[in-house]
Amino acid sequence: MMKKILLILSLAMLPLLAMPAQWGGMDVKMWNEGNLAWSDFKGVPPASADAPASRFECTLDIKKENLGDGREYFAYAYMDRLRSYVTDTTLVTPEQLRYYQLQFDVLEVVRRHLQNEIGFGMSDEQVRERLAYHRSMYIEQLANIDHETAMGSNSSKVQEWEYFTQKNLEQTSVAEMPQTVPSNWGYGAQVGLGGIFPTGDISNTFDGNFTFNAGLIGSYRRLQLQATVSYGQPGLNNRNVFNVVDDAGRPLVDVLDNNASFLDFSVSLGYSIVKTQRFAITPHFGMFWGKYKWNATHLEWTQNETTGDYESHVNYTETQKFKDLNWMAGIDFDIKLNTVKSDDDFWFGRREQLTSSIRITPYVAHAVYNKENPAVKGYYVGFTVSYLGIARALKLQ
Repeated sequence: MMKKILLILSLAMLPLLAMPAQWGGMDVKMWNEGNLAWSDFKGVPPASADAPASRFECTLDIKKENLGDGREYFAYAYMDRLRSYVTDTTLVTPEQLRYYQLQFDVLEVVRRHLQNEIGFGMSDEQVRERLAYHRSMYIEQLANIDHETAMGSNSSKVQEWEYFTQKNLEQTSVAEMPQTVPSNWGYGAQVGLGGIFPTGDISNTFDGNFTFNAGLIGSYRRLQLQATVSYGQPGLNNRNVFNVVDDAGRPLVDVLDNNASFLDFSVSLGYSIVKTQRFAITPHFGMFWGKYKWNATHLEWTQNETTGDYESHVNYTETQKFKDLNWMAGIDFDIKLNTVKSDDDFWFGRREQLTSSIRITPYVAHAVYNKENPAVKGYYVGFTVSYLGIARALKLQ
């Protein structure tokens, strides 16, 4: 139904395009406005001795109209009235007008071929290339017509060309142009900021922290697969994370820095339960891999011979870490900002629809670190606020 409406609109606009304001001040007559009449020849002949006594100027052109997806370009065949003229009244004959009408009809056949090619989806550059090609082909056809009809004076040859041209017009109808719609498959990326805050045993060891995150996304219809990596630097609440002590209970390990690094990686699969032009809600579930890493010093205790107190000395330093693979669940709230379509080919030689959004994602994840000595376990409550871009190749429908 939408295709039919757009086709009707495109046909209805053709007469409007004949208005001077539509064509930079030119006075034009579209092919579909009816047969030529001598009153259409309004031009003034150039002041040159070798100027022809009459001239018919017609043109093949394109115009971009924002009527809907995939219907941007339209081809037009029109006569330029102000560049068409006749100076010799003896030439104002039905035969001469018939000859000019033949040229106009041949141009309309060429226009229909171009319009049908445009309908199969082209980039701006490809449309311009095909326009130049069809213009060149039309000039060659005019040369053949002039030669075979002796510039229109051979009426039997003119009649032959009229017959074949009318057949071409009947057989070369303008196909209803298919719409370009985004493919079911999509891909994209996101980048943003967030925060992650542990509970349980994890919070006794590490503080919450803000994160930088980035991710890749693949989608099919309402399904969405995403992989995200985040990085932050939490503070340490326990300076002897593994609780290593000597017989007297003195700590044998201390942290070298006040902060650890935290890296997490998640892969999840989601399904959009709400998906509109401006908003989407997508719960997702998957795996969560988390890793804490920090620098620690190993201590050696010696007794001061003077005071009798025990003093610690750094024996050596090393990097310690926690890591665990577990589950996570979250929900994406996408607020769409903008949707555009690329004018030229993007990836894989196809135009694409590009959509940008703000994504707000609260999530929860489980983790169990250092499972045997002793286990440090708990849950994470986190959120991210990201800028999201999704691309979908345009296909014909």
